[in-house]
Amino acid sequence: MPQPTLTASETGIEKAEIALTGKGWSRQDLASCVVLEGKKPQTGITIGVVHKFFTQQDIKSQYFVGICKALELDWQEIKNQNTTTSPEISLTNHNPSREIAQPDIKCKNPFIPQHGKIDVPQFLFGREREIRRVFETLNSGSSVAIIGERAIGKSSLLQAIYQQAPNQLRPSRQPHYLNLQNVHDEDDFYGALCSFVGIETTKGFLLLRALESHRLLLLLDEVEKMNWDGFTNKVRGQLRGLAEGTNAPLRLVVAACTSLDILFPDSQDNNMTSPFKGICIEETLKRWDDEISRKFIVSRLQADWLEPVTQPVSFTEDEIAELIAESGGYPQKLMMLCYETYNRYLTIRFT
Repeated sequence: MPQPTLTASETGIEKAEIALTGKGWSRQDLASCVVLEGKKPQTGITIGVVHKFFTQQDIKSQYFVGICKALELDWQEIKNQNTTTSPEISLTNHNPSREIAQPDIKCKNPFIPQHGKIDVPQFLFGREREIRRVFETLNSGSSVAIIGERAIGKSSLLQAIYQQAPNQLRPSRQPHYLNLQNVHDEDDFYGALCSFVGIETTKGFLLLRALESHRLLLLLDEVEKMNWDGFTNKVRGQLRGLAEGTNAPLRLVVAACTSLDILFPDSQDNNMTSPFKGICIEETLKRWDDEISRKFIVSRLQADWLEPVTQPVSFTEDEIAELIAESGGYPQKLMMLCYETYNRYLTIRFT
């Protein structure tokens, strides 16, 4: 007898994204923290199951409930109400007398999150032009490489593309995000790719055949990992083959710190075509200039989701200028500096 499955609603996904950000977790962190109840409780699930949850795909009910519990959410309020609830789950996992409080996006300090990629759409700032250019390139039939220094916002941009793909990508493709820092080697990579579409792990021609009926947008973060031990040019070559052509199974958005031609020199040594040459159009992600940095600070100080206070905090012009200069145009560093400055105001006010 097939096991019951559940799917998250759009509102449920929004709540889950907020809860994930509030905990400061990545999706891999969430996968590691899920506890599956049973006679022998099991801790941890695959990242592929978590991706399916956040892309509103059917997953086994025990996985769905485990993810919600890890995020401290009531799974009954996260699930798509049109799906059938398993009576077994209702009896074993739901306690009507203990309703878990939903996360409140209102915060005392508006300069969050301080670390990692930005998952909540309303927290993203200043990358509208880059997002528009990426989708223009994708819709023209090419893949994209986002090139930029560390801590400049590549992961956050990938997340925004992932979230906006269902509405902006033409023709439509199923988006999947994979941080290669969480992938051990190329066998692990093939396992992750196959898990996205629910097929047995395979590679080579069999993988091509298995993906012929699928159209995916694969977002690869930390693509430098594909040049480390555990990866060969074979997996990079296959990735190129799967992304070649207007109607190819894959369209790629990859993020790296250096140009891909520099990143994969083995192609030149072996007289092979670079795995991404002619496939990915590079988009350089630059540091914020003073104008964007200033607009960011002002927008956060005036955020409508900021916890109401009788006397709003404001920064002086000298403070703003100093914060911008010290950040050097790095969004994450500016966020951290502003967070510390804002906290100093709160400390003075409540002491």
